[in-house]
Amino acid sequence: MLQSVSPKNDLPAEPANPEAEKPKAGGIFSPFSVRAFRIIWIANLFANLGTWAQSVAAAWVVTEAQASAPMVAMIQVASALPLVVLSIVSGVLADNHDRRKIMLIGLTFELSGATFLTVIAFAGLLDPLLLIVSILWISLGGAITIPAWQAAVNEQVPPNMVGNAVLLNSVNYNVARAVGPALGGLLLSFTGSAWVFLFNCVCYLGLIAAIWQWRRDLPTRQFPPEHIVEGVKAALRFTQHSSVTRLVMLRSFSFGVSASSIWALLPILAHRNPEGDASVYGYMLGALGIGAIVGSTLVNRARQFVGSSRLISFAGLLLAVIVLLLGSVDTLWVLYPALLVGGACWIAAVATYNSAVQILVPDWVKARALALYQTALYGGLALGSFLWGHLAQTMGVQGALLAAGSLMFACALLLYQSRLPELDATNIAHAPATLPGQPTFVFNPERGSVLVTIEYRIASERTREFVKAVQGLRRLRLRNGALRWAMYRDVSDQELWQEVLVVDNWLQHLRMLDRLTLYDKTLIDTVVLLHSGEEPPRVRHGVSFESGNYDAGL
Repeated sequence: MLQSVSPKNDLPAEPANPEAEKPKAGGIFSPFSVRAFRIIWIANLFANLGTWAQSVAAAWVVTEAQASAPMVAMIQVASALPLVVLSIVSGVLADNHDRRKIMLIGLTFELSGATFLTVIAFAGLLDPLLLIVSILWISLGGAITIPAWQAAVNEQVPPNMVGNAVLLNSVNYNVARAVGPALGGLLLSFTGSAWVFLFNCVCYLGLIAAIWQWRRDLPTRQFPPEHIVEGVKAALRFTQHSSVTRLVMLRSFSFGVSASSIWALLPILAHRNPEGDASVYGYMLGALGIGAIVGSTLVNRARQFVGSSRLISFAGLLLAVIVLLLGSVDTLWVLYPALLVGGACWIAAVATYNSAVQILVPDWVKARALALYQTALYGGLALGSFLWGHLAQTMGVQGALLAAGSLMFACALLLYQSRLPELDATNIAHAPATLPGQPTFVFNPERGSVLVTIEYRIASERTREFVKAVQGLRRLRLRNGALRWAMYRDVSDQELWQEVLVVDNWLQHLRMLDRLTLYDKTLIDTVVLLHSGEEPPRVRHGVSFESGNYDAGL
């Protein structure tokens, strides 16, 4: 962190023939050649089918019970709330522990909730309140599973296949989104809700078995895991100083608030349609899913054509038109095509948000950044579902949809000028760091703050250039773990500058050094190259007296 980096001395040498040494990524289906990925992918497809089938049955049970619009919308709230509350904690665990074990714990908890739902359904005790409690139970398990699941892709396949594996997982989810609701509608029509819930339990068992048999070498960890509170603070500190993460959270939250109206009110819209029944609701969700599948094949091309930020804005504007259309017409031959387009818009926005975090956030905080993004998105979905459910009770379903479409249109216009960087993973590759030497005395590395000072000698004519360069350095230090940062100029020697930063403790300081990316190294290099002294910038480390055990009499 504190020394200059150069391609000659610090970075790996380029191979004589790069193409000969770089492994080929292969085609889109290359990850299926890895047995573990193939088995987990197939099991996950059935699990997603079961989840979507269950969602159709759950929404229809509440609707058939003549529950109020807020009660119907509470299904979406129960599904999203645990992801809002617990995702960041799950992200800390996923960044610091065995992701396979975390996934098994989360999936087992989900299975227990699904089993409870199935038992009460067969016993004839199912009512809207118990159904919502069961959905909340299952969603708690999902909140544990999802951050670890998303961050574990690179443990299932070789690095050169990760991009294709992520795309195949997206296809998996959208195939299930397209087929699952229709399957749920058919099962609901022929067998009843209890059998749909039982089908979901069997699908969970298959996925748990696939994860259980998965074996791989665990990545070596140089430092002990972060504690929960420490990990949460690190994630929040990173987000505070990461414009990418903040912008993704803002845009996904505003998108989720408005887009939630589709998921929250579609059961009522289908039920009140002159031709509505359980199968029509399933077909409506199926149209959304098919649109998402088609949209996923076009996202990369559209992103290259208009850019990530504009793609999100255009998708939001078009989806706003779709929501307004849903609130204006009842004809199914108009609604189905509209939902196809709506599904494509949904996947275009959500996939771009997810890709931005996956590609632009470094590995050490990736699961937590994904969790915070999901917290924003699902927080918007939960808040929006609650809001549109209550508005539907007073304004009617059509009125609530018109209000949601208008809000989405306004948000897309207001955020149109906000820009995400174009997706390039090169800069977030881990960079080698020089750790400080061993301390000359014994102290507790997890207690007491650490003071780091770096002295630079900057020629007067380069002062303006130096001041501009250290603005990026400030964000870097604070983003990677510093509690405080400042730059001071000596009053008696105007060419002498001192950078001062404070870190929680010595262990956190070592983690901070280990978090460097190539982009971070470049920023540090830019500042150090402005140093004009004969020796490199002088670095000092001090630890607080609270880190040691001193005799009270000294």
